Amino acid sequence: LEIFCGNLPWSITEEKMTEFFAGAGATVSTCRWLNDKESGEFKGIGFVAFDDTADVDKAVTLGGQQLDGRPIRIDFAGNKPKKEGAWGGK
Repeated sequence: LEIFCGNLPWSITEEKMTEFFAGAGATVSTCRWLNDKESGEFKGIGFVAFDDTADVDKAVTLGGQQLDGRPIRIDFAGNKPKKEGAWGGK
């Protein structure tokens, strides 16, 4: 089960994401970052996977929270219905 994460800092690592989501009680299983196909530069977005739905529900509560000084955008990546405010907006 994956969630989309946007507005990620250039300094992002899998360890930082694991610690960030642990703050909500969610356990990260894997992370993957998206890079520009031509330049190879990190695009500031990625996907974070969790083993169960409960962890995904906990993780999306962190939408808009700061990670290395940037408010992280979070949304569901799969077929799960989107919740109001999942991007951390109003």
